[in-house]
Amino acid sequence: MLRGGSGSASVALSPAGVMETAIWGVGALCAIGTAVAWRRRDVALVLVGAVGLVVSLGFEHLSAPDLMLTQLLVEVVSVILLMLALHYLPQQSPVEHGRGRLLRDVVVAGAAGLGTAALALAVLTRPAQTVSGYFLEKALPEGGGTNVVNVILVDFRGFDTLGEITVLSVAALTIFALLRGFRVPGWVLEDMAPAPDKHPLLLRLLSRMLLPLALMVAAYLFLRGHNLPGGGFIAGLVLAISLLLQYVASGTHWVEARLQADYRRWIGAGLLLAAGTGIGSWALAYPFLTSTFLHPVLPLVGEVPIASAMFFDLGVFLAVAGSTMLALSSIGRLTPAAPANRED
Repeated sequence: MLRGGSGSASVALSPAGVMETAIWGVGALCAIGTAVAWRRRDVALVLVGAVGLVVSLGFEHLSAPDLMLTQLLVEVVSVILLMLALHYLPQQSPVEHGRGRLLRDVVVAGAAGLGTAALALAVLTRPAQTVSGYFLEKALPEGGGTNVVNVILVDFRGFDTLGEITVLSVAALTIFALLRGFRVPGWVLEDMAPAPDKHPLLLRLLSRMLLPLALMVAAYLFLRGHNLPGGGFIAGLVLAISLLLQYVASGTHWVEARLQADYRRWIGAGLLLAAGTGIGSWALAYPFLTSTFLHPVLPLVGEVPIASAMFFDLGVFLAVAGSTMLALSSIGRLTPAAPANRED
């Protein structure tokens, strides 16, 4: 592992350092493999997922469990999204001729990668003053939580988070509006061989058995997020992934017949709750999204920390889960149109 300060660096040859170097080497090889095997889209997708997993392990090594969970869950959602999109594309990309173009692409990609690596190394190996000390000092007394990352997201920069979930919600609603009523041309799917068993029995059984556990994990991550790794964003992704697994295992019609959920209402409820939490502070003559917290003592339970930011985080949870489900289910719900010729 490379360590250093003030421009110096040393290599640690401990077993842990060798293991870390090996893991990062696997990530680098997978990244290179993605570029080499880009024509085989299924192989490239697996390699991209492996790169994301290595990045998640890197966050965990750097004592950033919140970032690790977020990266891992976003990676899962991204892979599902790419699988849905690639379903309507040929399994292989067309061959591009010309050595000059290939050489140009290699030079541009190599220069960009080396430049980014040099910039990151320069930043990490030089002393710098950051605002992290302020957040570490003020998170508990002013935000009422010991998980500094979550306190920053729902308190210190809550207005930014509100804007981010609004953008995510608008993007999901736009995907839904564009794909509603859309039919995939028949010639797009004509070369695809139908799967012998679209919904294997073992996958269906396991996914339904794991659903209650996944819901419990989502609730657990949400409730602990203000003081321990978790929060509304992570919990919303866990809920979305658990429901997406049901779509994959049992099909759209089976899930929607039993769930009967309108994800647009989830988005609306989340945005209203998040914005309403901020507006509530105006009634007490405080700036928008100013939070407060209490520590009531309940009989037989003891002291229970309650922060107003929890309701804002609940809005984030609903908006993230609803947006993810609305966007991906809209893509997965696409159906082929009536048979037509390519010229049509």
